Amino acid sequence: MKISTVYVRRQQQHGKTTLGKLTINGITKSWFVLEPGGPDSETAGSDQRIKAGTYQILPYSSKKYSGVYELQKIPGRSKILIHAGNYHENTESCLMPGKNWGVSEEKHYYVTDSKKALKEIFSAIESSTLISVIITNEFADNK
Repeated sequence: MKISTVYVRRQQQHGKTTLGKLTINGITKSWFVLEPGGPDSETAGSDQRIKAGTYQILPYSSKKYSGVYELQKIPGRSKILIHAGNYHENTESCLMPGKNWGVSEEKHYYVTDSKKALKEIFSAIESSTLISVIITNEFADNK
């Protein structure tokens, strides 16, 4: 049985966005990840990031999001996915990986090359039978 652990270390907040670093055990490469801003929330539809914690992920597909992963058993939340997207308005409380990041004129973070990053991440975990995501808040200002 192959087990993969994905780590999302939230490091910065700006505007309505949170920027973190995504790593996978056994993989030297890392990616950025964009989420909604804080504080952590258990309220569905709040457009805020989910509560830090450990979650299992499973494959998920719908008409809108095909071949992605869904975080499981999130208190008060559902349909939190790891999918491609570059800007705050694409997050819908989900996690969006990217290869680089920047700050938009609206003063929010964004990520770039999200589809490429997603493909690399999914390729690294797709043969795993058990996948966990560990999300931590590691803000310099302790938000």
